[in-house]
Amino acid sequence: MGEKVDRAGFLRRLFFVDSGTQAARALRGEGSYPTGRIPFTFLRPPGAPLEPQFLSRCTRCDLCREACPEKILVPAQEPLMGRGTPVIDPDLGPCTLCLKCVEACPDGALLLDEDRRMGKAVWHAETCLSSRIVACVKCVEACPVGPSAIQILPGKGVEIYPDGCTGCGFCVRACPTEPRSLHLQGRPPMPLRGHPPVPTRRHG
Repeated sequence: MGEKVDRAGFLRRLFFVDSGTQAARALRGEGSYPTGRIPFTFLRPPGAPLEPQFLSRCTRCDLCREACPEKILVPAQEPLMGRGTPVIDPDLGPCTLCLKCVEACPDGALLLDEDRRMGKAVWHAETCLSSRIVACVKCVEACPVGPSAIQILPGKGVEIYPDGCTGCGFCVRACPTEPRSLHLQGRPPMPLRGHPPVPTRRHG
């Protein structure tokens, strides 16, 4: 709880779940941001139920953050996101889905039997090397899920399958373009059409 987080930079990453100067410039009203970005989504740890249930259960104990071996969980700084609750900062690295955070949660805010998908990757053809007849397959090779999450289709480019994609971020880290041709779109506070469904669980 003690570390300081740059408020402007953290807000930028949470709203667009992406990094780079283009995002910062877009938020300042300078230049344009690549099409397809859906603002105001963020990445909760795996096993998080829908926001109302998550926020009602999370006690901000920080045990999930302490348990994360990748150290990619940080406390949310904005009240709208539940100040102090855990969110994934994708700039710090991908999630390995080790579920140490879920195992450490004593409050039922993270559950092993919940949907473990945190969001999904979004592809941007305008910067992708595969759109320029360059044989780049780094994102596909990096994906720990495999063809059920991401494929490169002849004549179409990168195809992301929301039912398979977990939003782990390995493809984003592997992307060699600048700006990156993939970004993570986290779950919205409530499900949107085309987003991975996150089932709720009844507690007796």
